[in-house]
Amino acid sequence: MLDTILFAIATFFWLSYVPIAALSLYKLIKNRNLFVEKDLRRIRNDPAIIFQITTRSATKTPVVKRGISSIIDSAHQVNFHNYQISVVTDDSQDVKTLEDNKCEVVVVDKEFRTNAIKKGRALQYAVEHRRLSGKNTSKYWVFHMDDESYVTSQTLLALLKFIREGKGIASEGPIFYPLKFESANRLTAIAESIRPYACYDCVSQMTNPPPLHMHGSNLLVRSDIEDDIAWQFGPTLAEDQMFGFKVYEKYGPGSMGWHGGILLEQPPLNLKDHFFQRRRWVLGTLQNLRKFPRLHRYKLMFKSVTYFLGFASAVASMAYTVHTYLPFLLSFQELNNKINSEVFSLPAKFSGLSLDSLAHLAATASPVEVGIGTLLLFTSLVWLASYQLGLFLNLRYSKIGWAKRMMLHVQTLVLCPIIGLVETFPAFWATIEYQIHKKQRAEKVPVYDFYVVSK
Repeated sequence: MLDTILFAIATFFWLSYVPIAALSLYKLIKNRNLFVEKDLRRIRNDPAIIFQITTRSATKTPVVKRGISSIIDSAHQVNFHNYQISVVTDDSQDVKTLEDNKCEVVVVDKEFRTNAIKKGRALQYAVEHRRLSGKNTSKYWVFHMDDESYVTSQTLLALLKFIREGKGIASEGPIFYPLKFESANRLTAIAESIRPYACYDCVSQMTNPPPLHMHGSNLLVRSDIEDDIAWQFGPTLAEDQMFGFKVYEKYGPGSMGWHGGILLEQPPLNLKDHFFQRRRWVLGTLQNLRKFPRLHRYKLMFKSVTYFLGFASAVASMAYTVHTYLPFLLSFQELNNKINSEVFSLPAKFSGLSLDSLAHLAATASPVEVGIGTLLLFTSLVWLASYQLGLFLNLRYSKIGWAKRMMLHVQTLVLCPIIGLVETFPAFWATIEYQIHKKQRAEKVPVYDFYVVSK
């Protein structure tokens, strides 16, 4: 009786994923040729680009220097010189730490006051700093990066092409996560596979805005537009989401685009970082909801509910699996006998398997059972394939050998049920937390340092 109830609950939640799976598959097919910009040639348009790395401390986060070097090396490879690197930091020690690097160090004044919090505060300070130096004009573009962001020559050529073609004033590109892949917790590294797959949805949102979310890194925006929109959105943990909507709201659909330049980053190195990163995303979205118009708010609510239902589905599926197979696991002898019987009966099973037997099985099932089974198979395949494709994209830009890559794909397939729990639990927790504390309290809850956690 219990297994029937658990199966029914799991089936319900998996069926709720059908429209999401269908939509994600459609966007994958639709945007496959736009995802990564490939038709790249060096044409001497050379606009001025400011590469801005926003960090809490480059002294405590050595990968910032790696990001600076990646910009310099990539610019040299494509013979691009009209750029500058600006490191925006809260740590005054960074002036000395980065004194031998080709960059400007902008230390956020401790006395600086704005209604923005955390990263938004640093971003706003950078805007006002550029304003004083006369760089908030249409001649300058700002490319936003995080601590661990790594630029390639493809990134630069894609940015130059987007600016040259004049298809928008703000744009984004895909982010892959191969850096420090083997140093990260295996579960968090594999869980990051879902993010490149989600970027196929980002293409649609940027080319057909308003976007439901935006990356805070790999964001290219014209400097005068950033000055106009600014980052003073109040106490929100998802300032990038608000920025994207405000650009669309003021400048219209043609203001946004997709530059297709790849940015490389790293996954959260441990489960704690992973949890607080995902929690921050959801809390930020919930904080922003009341600031959006009704239709956009409903879209975001639907997206948030899918996270919530994803955790419920994972729990129900896990409970059903454990309840069904735990008796065998607890009885080694019974399990051993079952394995032996299965092995020795394989020839008979294969000899009896035919198109007639399959047709008989389909004929004895009701249309409803066949329909539900087909839908469950579809959602399962899309879900599993999303992690496999995302992992492929992440590993494609890593130095991991092919044999180990294949092993990681197998591990991902086996660990997907656990990864589903790891990925959706923070969203589930944040939603409950926000509802308990309501909006005022949610804006005051301690949030793990956004700079330390990979975006």
